[in-house]
Amino acid sequence: MENNPAVEAPIEAKTQDIYARHVEGFVKAAEESLDKALDRYGFTVWHSLPAKEAVVLKERLGAGPLAATDLYNKGTAAAMDGQWAEAETNLRAALKRDPEYAAAAFNLAVCLEKRGRPDEARKVYETCIQILDRARGRRDRRWGTDAEIAQEAARIHQHLESLGKS
Repeated sequence: MENNPAVEAPIEAKTQDIYARHVEGFVKAAEESLDKALDRYGFTVWHSLPAKEAVVLKERLGAGPLAATDLYNKGTAAAMDGQWAEAETNLRAALKRDPEYAAAAFNLAVCLEKRGRPDEARKVYETCIQILDRARGRRDRRWGTDAEIAQEAARIHQHLESLGKS
């Protein structure tokens, strides 16, 4: 008898579907009543929520102050929706909580560019490069390997060159 991997796929797909339905059920229940959602599903599902939805629920619960990652997620979600002012506010707040948050600095620079403020964007890109330079050789590799950090810094340098000088 042949080993047919297609036979296993439906079981895995069903497991994924059950999990996705569970998360979706939590979100729908939370829209009606956060207390009921938490009673029914507990906090376990919370960690499976998309970042934007988790932040919204966290704010509704009054679980503040928001961490830098929460503010980053909120700012990035606003940017994806084209809400540049809100994105800027949240990304600046993320950097205030964690001044070494290179991704927040990068997204803030993009946001400033989109808002028509290239001189400010240029300064924030330069700050991002400085953050990445300080991350090299650290034991904490949240920004990737030294090679990945150097590659990202090079991309930002290249983008700065394309922006020109003020």
